[in-house]
Amino acid sequence: MTQHNAAHYDADTPPYYGPDRDEDEIDLGELFAIVAGGKWWIGAATFVAVLLGAFYAWTAERMYPADALVQVEQQQQGLGSMLSEELGEMLGGETPVAAEVELLKSRMVVGRVVDELNLTVHAEPLRFPLIGDALARGWTPDEGQRFAAPWFGFDAYAWGGESITVSRLDVPNRLVGKPLTLVARDGDRYDLIGPEGDVLAEGGAVGAQFEADTRYGPVSVFVQEMQARPGTRFAAVRRHRNRVIAQLTSALSVSEQGRQSGILKVALEAESAAEAAEKVNRIVQAYQRQNVERRSEEAEQTLSFVRQQLPEIRETLRAAESQLNEYRSEQGSADLTKETEIVLQQNVELEQKRLELQQRRQEALRRFTADHPVIESIDAQLRRLESNLDEVSGQVRNLPETQRQLLRLTRDVEVNTQLYTSLLNTAQELQVARAGTVGNVRIVDQAVESLEPSKPRSSLILALSGVLGVMLGVVYVFIRRAMQRGVLEPGEVEREVGLATYASIPFSPLERKLDRLRIRKKAEGGQSLLAITHPQDVCTEALRSLRTALHFALLDAPNRMVVITGPSPGLGKSFVSLNFAAVLAEAGQRVLVVDADLRRGHMHRIVGVPRAPGLTDCLSESSTLAESIHAVEEQPGLYFLTTGTLPPNPSELLMGEHFKEILAHIQHRFDYIIFDTPPVLAVTDAAIIGRLAGTTLMLLKEGEHPVPVLKDSLQRLRQGGVSVRGVVFNMVGRTPGKYGGHYGYRYGYTYTYKSVKK
Repeated sequence: MTQHNAAHYDADTPPYYGPDRDEDEIDLGELFAIVAGGKWWIGAATFVAVLLGAFYAWTAERMYPADALVQVEQQQQGLGSMLSEELGEMLGGETPVAAEVELLKSRMVVGRVVDELNLTVHAEPLRFPLIGDALARGWTPDEGQRFAAPWFGFDAYAWGGESITVSRLDVPNRLVGKPLTLVARDGDRYDLIGPEGDVLAEGGAVGAQFEADTRYGPVSVFVQEMQARPGTRFAAVRRHRNRVIAQLTSALSVSEQGRQSGILKVALEAESAAEAAEKVNRIVQAYQRQNVERRSEEAEQTLSFVRQQLPEIRETLRAAESQLNEYRSEQGSADLTKETEIVLQQNVELEQKRLELQQRRQEALRRFTADHPVIESIDAQLRRLESNLDEVSGQVRNLPETQRQLLRLTRDVEVNTQLYTSLLNTAQELQVARAGTVGNVRIVDQAVESLEPSKPRSSLILALSGVLGVMLGVVYVFIRRAMQRGVLEPGEVEREVGLATYASIPFSPLERKLDRLRIRKKAEGGQSLLAITHPQDVCTEALRSLRTALHFALLDAPNRMVVITGPSPGLGKSFVSLNFAAVLAEAGQRVLVVDADLRRGHMHRIVGVPRAPGLTDCLSESSTLAESIHAVEEQPGLYFLTTGTLPPNPSELLMGEHFKEILAHIQHRFDYIIFDTPPVLAVTDAAIIGRLAGTTLMLLKEGEHPVPVLKDSLQRLRQGGVSVRGVVFNMVGRTPGKYGGHYGYRYGYTYTYKSVKK
């Protein structure tokens, strides 16, 4: 006996020794027991979650993947050795892969595909919500049956085999983005229904342009193909081009395969394998085409500039040659000295570079501003050349006048000759480049149709559903446990109501097996009593400890009649009464078990005897006690009295004098009389019998009853003149059932207890 509960016990009260519980301590064993006890809830939650996951996997839209590989060659295309590095980059040099990725996802490329595939016009059969698509996918045509039969009488929906192709759908701006409905009619005709359900036009023919004036404005439709039963509906919508481009761009995935490999993987998913492959192939083809067009355009622009410069250089060259010839004629075929030839060579090289840089600067100014890095680089080179030219000019000034003039004229001829020749070569190379430009993009792998959908991933969905179901089930079990207000341990009963705990009877799986055996094989008599079939079970040992405790408690009792009752049904009163009686009989006592539940008593099924004759038949004097009391053959000394014929007035029969006479008679024949009574909170039968019995025990189920329910039950018994001796805990170690404040016991009416917060 714990010290703080000593005031609640007298000398005959058996002590209860329970483990000290630290409320802040986490008991892993207890947590595991809670989870194990709630296995049915967890299993049910898992089953429901997996079932919902399977339904989602069955009804979810199938998405098929497609991908293609594109190689971006990182090398400079040759357009002429005379072109500078900066200008070469502008005409086809290396482009960063990141820029190519953005080009692939640009509106320039994706918009071409949207226009080529006419993706702004969308039409599809109307399916039944949730299951329509799944049923249509699973339907296979039979001989002579082109379309699936309607389900549930909904013949306006498409159930399988229907198809439509709308090549053109021109609508007013008010109807862009709003769904229209095409209703199939006989003779390959259809009606057009507006977004508000109003008929816009009737009698459109498949394969012909259909134009109609509606209240929204003119509408033009061209249905290329339609296969459906008459009355089937199709949804058609003219979508915003920019929105379609945005949707296709968001669905498009472009990634580089490997680090700095230049190989791009272009992938997307669509509702059909053919559609996905077609979209990917069109995208990579449009990307390759724009790459070639861009490079061809750059070559054309450069060629145009070169062609503009050629006539000017040619005229300059002719003028220089004419001046040189005239000067030589005047001077009598003067020749250059060795020193002058060296200066001439240096001057020619520098002048040629200067002219080339000036041409490059003019070409670059057509693309960039004056402060662009390319222009600044050319200007820096020009300044260095001007400095070198100044040095050469100083050497020229030291030459004789004749040599200076001859050097100047010869330099002009050679510089213009080399420049003219260079431009001719460049023009020829640009013409070749323009005619045979292939770009630096190569399609390595075309997209092919996928055999299996990528979404939904059924196995993953089922696995995640199972995990989610287990988690939800565990959470629910712990929430129920946290929200319960039921008494969990004997110490709480002792603190709250001052009653001693006579025994804690653990939950025994063997009892459940015996119940199933009795139902399946209709076992009779004591064959279904745990105390007889399994005398060494831990539950039987607990009943023996109850026998010992009750032996000392009955020393000062007026009689040996024991009433076993409880607040609500389903506590195991019949199990405890019969097996406790068997344990008493095992000790050599004559024990009578009385089924005093005159409304729903069922103990006769466990013992294996007929309901009548029984207690009510003795009370109505239609039978004698000798005829009604049955001996349990499997356990000597154990006897049983059934309820008898169920009466309409049980309480009145128990309050009669004849019931007291029967009790006085059987007290002399038996050492112990065990009464199994109805619940206290439902009817008053337990109080009537308990007032006559020497001992009343309150049976509780672990975690089932809040303290207010227990107090209310004790209060009702005390008002009836019954003193409850103690408490017996049943099914200890099993996860509690329903927690809260509602307990019903039906005998044609229901009692409901609701706890009230103080």
